[in-house]
Amino acid sequence: MRSLLRLSLSLAVVMLSRQTMVRAAVPGTVAAPCTLTWAPSPNSSVAGYAVYYGINGSSLTIRVDTGATPTVTFYNLSPSTTYFFYVVAYDTTGQESIPSPVITYQPPLISPVALNVLSNGIANILFRAAPGASCRVEYTSTLTAPLWQVLGTAIADTNGNVSLFDPPSGRPAMRFYRAVRLP
Repeated sequence: MRSLLRLSLSLAVVMLSRQTMVRAAVPGTVAAPCTLTWAPSPNSSVAGYAVYYGINGSSLTIRVDTGATPTVTFYNLSPSTTYFFYVVAYDTTGQESIPSPVITYQPPLISPVALNVLSNGIANILFRAAPGASCRVEYTSTLTAPLWQVLGTAIADTNGNVSLFDPPSGRPAMRFYRAVRLP
């Protein structure tokens, strides 16, 4: 089997024209979930994929079988720790392909904040943290001597998703948001 061609991390930040967002994090022990995706192999003998990963400098390598799905999410990585990842394809006999190129990644405590303004003007602030993590969203109308105010708190769901809403009433035209992980 040939080597897989591409392996990339899928962590995105979305910026909308009316609003700007920023993020901040506080120290913690579990990072935001990390999703790896890769281009499926065009080889018809491929039965599935396996991701190998570990901590840079360590001799321990862990194998995660993803089956036929070209994506996997890791929920329990440690922030500020550098990990390596590579993917192999395997056939029905378990024979593995040449590994993809190795990538490294150092996970943040929480993901960047994304903003979605709904048709009724409500701002939906979205980000990811470790499942069960307690988080807070803060806002300010200026980054010049910012005075951060609490919008609300939430607990990350079992997939690490956090969502809070900011209604339009009394909200200025520009608002900056940041997410903070609570101890």
